[in-house]
Amino acid sequence: MVVHGARPTLASIGADSFRAAAARSIPGTFGEPLQAIATFPGISPMASGLSYFYSRGAPPADTGYFLDGIPLPTLFHLGPGPAVVPSALLDSVDFYPATSPARYGRFAGGVITATTRPASAATRAEASARLFDSSALIEAPIGPRTSVLVGGRYGYPNALLAFFAPTLSIDYWDYTVRLSHAITDHDALSVLALGAYDYEYDSAQDVIPVSTEFHRIDLRYDRTWTRGSLRLAMTLGYDRTDHVISQSSHEYVTSDNARLRLEVHQKLMGSVELWAGADANGARYDYDFSGPDRDTQPLHSEQFAGAYADLSYRPIRRLEILAGLRMDGYRSRDGLNAAVDPRLAVRLALSPALTWVSTLGIAHQEPAYVVPVPGLRVDPSGSLQTAYQAAEGFEAKLPSGVTASVKGYYNAQRAMSDFVSECGTSVAFCAGVARVDGRSFGLEVLIRRSLASHLSGWLSYTLSRTERFLGADTFLSIFDRTHVLSAVMLYEFGRGVRAGIRTTYYSGRPFLRAPVGLTAVEQTENGLEPGTTQTRLADFFRLDLRAEKRWALGDRSWLSLVAEIFNATLSKEAVDLKCSALETNCAQRFLGPITLPSVGIEGGY
Repeated sequence: MVVHGARPTLASIGADSFRAAAARSIPGTFGEPLQAIATFPGISPMASGLSYFYSRGAPPADTGYFLDGIPLPTLFHLGPGPAVVPSALLDSVDFYPATSPARYGRFAGGVITATTRPASAATRAEASARLFDSSALIEAPIGPRTSVLVGGRYGYPNALLAFFAPTLSIDYWDYTVRLSHAITDHDALSVLALGAYDYEYDSAQDVIPVSTEFHRIDLRYDRTWTRGSLRLAMTLGYDRTDHVISQSSHEYVTSDNARLRLEVHQKLMGSVELWAGADANGARYDYDFSGPDRDTQPLHSEQFAGAYADLSYRPIRRLEILAGLRMDGYRSRDGLNAAVDPRLAVRLALSPALTWVSTLGIAHQEPAYVVPVPGLRVDPSGSLQTAYQAAEGFEAKLPSGVTASVKGYYNAQRAMSDFVSECGTSVAFCAGVARVDGRSFGLEVLIRRSLASHLSGWLSYTLSRTERFLGADTFLSIFDRTHVLSAVMLYEFGRGVRAGIRTTYYSGRPFLRAPVGLTAVEQTENGLEPGTTQTRLADFFRLDLRAEKRWALGDRSWLSLVAEIFNATLSKEAVDLKCSALETNCAQRFLGPITLPSVGIEGGY
């Protein structure tokens, strides 16, 4: 028996953290630890089956994704399926709904950061074959100090889509390669390359809604010493997104980018630790639209750089303080923008079973589209997005290995990128990305039992409200959800048999019945009362199931048979409101059911 445990570090104050291996059995995630983030408080889904989330009211593109400190444009393939990073490569995952440490900067919402497993001294491999994709990963030493890892996935979900969405065709793949070489006992060189591709085709309309890919190559040098470490790295990237509207209309965006970064971690005198670093980035963007009104923009570039420091201090055993400061500068053809982001997190043990946690911070980000689109750069004119973030809460240890946390938060948001002021009766008719002010506040509850127990799982609940301000009017964000509830239960029956159930419930999102842009006179002329009205769509409930039987084939080898179904209740979700010309007769439009069954074989050694 091997037991893994880790005391929460000062750098993770305010985060929900978990070991990647323990989260691979959560129903509805298809063995993807990163998908487990959707079950934690603070997360509000755009729609069931879409891996885009609002984090404490901030749009999905305002949430940052980091892998070993490398920013990624996206974490997931299309739909509720796999992540673009192999599960067998991941060691741990941290989710910050807001106020992340200073080293994870340039995002006005949450931050998801994943850490990879260190290079293995022994050969290991994993592979799986399911109804909609297959994947494999192998890592092996090729000398006393060198290790190579190769992994990849190929998706073929169209056989399943023929039953649920016969007009859609989806393809995806991804790859990961890592080469690690220990120069000495304290110095190492490594190269990490990864990329992903997604393609969707709608035969009913003869269009390609999205075709996207990204690639990253990270070259790094690491040095360690008794009380610290240093990393010097360069990351090269390429992003592309295509959108074929018709046979005569084609739109695409691309981006070439490079990043040089320095990271230092040092334990200073006593119980003081320092994380510090700096980076410089350059990117070149290209946009082209071929159609009746052809629009080709010249190549343009931007540069941005920053530096940060996180200092942790434990003056007494019960008190932990993490103070951070980040400074960034953004330079483009539109000028120069600067940002200063202070952060403060405190954890105080009031008793052996009760701890108080407090986080405060300011976060800035360049304008962004509502969802992350590889290669896309929104017009940077005007100010940066700004979020003032605060949260207070308590963590408690309960009997039977149960822990509970309650947090209240308040975020004031300025110049945020959001849909609300550009949408009329449908999200599909948004004219562009709006810059609006707003606020988000709420209460988050998480009760969980260790995933190392025979009976384990958690219950998370978020009560929240997200508002947008347009002049003197206040509106709910178009993706506000008052209640979000997730429950996960896993049970080990013994003899390699385990099963789990997951439930998801959330309130319907608000819907703008009248376009915000109409004046009071125009609304009256159209038979509407002056003032924009909102109604809320129907609530949504979903059930996911998973069962696994594992056979040990030796000391290290294993084989599993896994059956899983996402949305076993075949639930449909209200996504829109179709109204008459005068907005007097409206009916909800439902999507789905988006259901994904899976039967597969997994194995490894």
